[in-house]
Amino acid sequence: MTSIVWAPGDLIVATNDGVDVRFAGVEITPDVPAFLGRVPGERGIRVQLAGVTSAETMELDSAYLSEMEAWGRGLKLHGKDSAGRPPVMPGETVLSAVKAVITDNHDTDYHCVAGQVAGTGSEWDGSWVFVPEPPEQVNHITIEFTLKGEPTGKSCRVQLD
Repeated sequence: MTSIVWAPGDLIVATNDGVDVRFAGVEITPDVPAFLGRVPGERGIRVQLAGVTSAETMELDSAYLSEMEAWGRGLKLHGKDSAGRPPVMPGETVLSAVKAVITDNHDTDYHCVAGQVAGTGSEWDGSWVFVPEPPEQVNHITIEFTLKGEPTGKSCRVQLD
């Protein structure tokens, strides 16, 4: 169980391409991908972000749908080789530029081992999984955020229960 001790009042931790990105949660989870050399059931930290729905996100979604339709027509007319790759979801572009850096009061070295941004049904959601699980003596973690590698100046402190 975790409790947010402090965070930006609006939970906005970054703004990218006109889209506000908010801190959407953190949890200690056993859902660490085993295929990344991790032991099945190993616990880690999942940090979740979300693009805030706005006129900008609706506009980006609309443009993306138009691009997908055009790509689909090209695929039908000219085949897979000519059509190329499908357009990138705008949520992927916006959210993948925002990263989290986790620290604690015991200098634990946390590593991001997995991430997921955008997708059907989760167009404006992203999450990252870090290992290791915080050691037992750690009472809280601090999550700082970066945008394109630069600190945003926004952070959250989370109490571990």
